[in-house]
Amino acid sequence: MMKPSISFQLFLKKPINENMFELIRSYGFSRCELWAMGDHIDYKNQDLKKKIKTWIEKYNISPDTAHLPLYTKEFPISLGNKEYSQKSLDELLYATDFLHNVNVKTFIIHIDGDLDLFFENLSKLYKNSDGIFAFENTPNGSNLVKDVIDAIIKIRRALKNGESRIGACLDIGHANIWEKPPEESIKKLKEMIIATHISDNDGKSDQHLPPGDGTMDWTKIIENFREIGYSQNFTFEIAPLFDFEEIPKVLERLKKFCEQNNIQLE
Repeated sequence: MMKPSISFQLFLKKPINENMFELIRSYGFSRCELWAMGDHIDYKNQDLKKKIKTWIEKYNISPDTAHLPLYTKEFPISLGNKEYSQKSLDELLYATDFLHNVNVKTFIIHIDGDLDLFFENLSKLYKNSDGIFAFENTPNGSNLVKDVIDAIIKIRRALKNGESRIGACLDIGHANIWEKPPEESIKKLKEMIIATHISDNDGKSDQHLPPGDGTMDWTKIIENFREIGYSQNFTFEIAPLFDFEEIPKVLERLKKFCEQNNIQLE
C-alpha cells in the first residue's frame, strides 16, 4: 500500500513553522518530506531542531524522507564538483545530522559532476550516518533512470549494507520530460524505488503541478506502481507557492486524488 506524503517544497518560500505541520495534518496527511534549504530550514540551528521535533510529535506527522540541500547562499551543493566538493560534504554532514535528529529515515540526493569524486564523497557521508540514501533522476536530463540504476548498482556493491541503504527516488515529473511515457520508468526501476516525487507537467518543463494539471496518464502510473508492489512513500512534490492562501486548495485536491485512486491517507 502506497503511503501518501506531502513534500515541504510546497512551503519553500517561507521559513518552516508550526502552521505548516498543522495544515498538512488537517487534510489527513500523516507523512511529509522535509526540504533542507537554508532559507526554509536552517539546519545549523539547534533551537529549530527542537521546535521541529516538537511539531512532528504534536501533529503526529512522520518525516520519513528529506531532500538534502541543493545550494547555500554562497555556493551550489555538489559532491562531484572539485571546487565545492569539500564545502558541500561539510554542509551535507550538518544537514543529515540535523535531519536524523528529527527522525528522518531516507535522504534524497542528486548525482552530479565528476562521478568518481561524487562516489568518494558520498561514501564519507554514508559512513557518517545510518540513514538510507535515494538517488533522484534529475530535471535537466543529466541523470536519467538508466544512470540512476548504474549508480545504485555501483554504490551498493562498494558500501557495507548497500542493498538495504541505497535506492532510487523516482521523480515521475522529471521522467515525463525526458523519458516518455513516464510509467515505463517505474517498470525499469522496479524494486530499486524506495521514494517518489509525484507531480504533473506539460512534458516540456519541470512545473511541479498537482496530478491532473499536465499531460501524464495517472491511471497507468498508479497501475504500474501497484504492479511492482510499491508500498513506500508516495510523495506529492508540488511547486513552491508564493500565495499561501492557495495551499489549502492544493492540499484538498491532493486528498481527493488519493481518495479517487484508493490511496489511503492513514
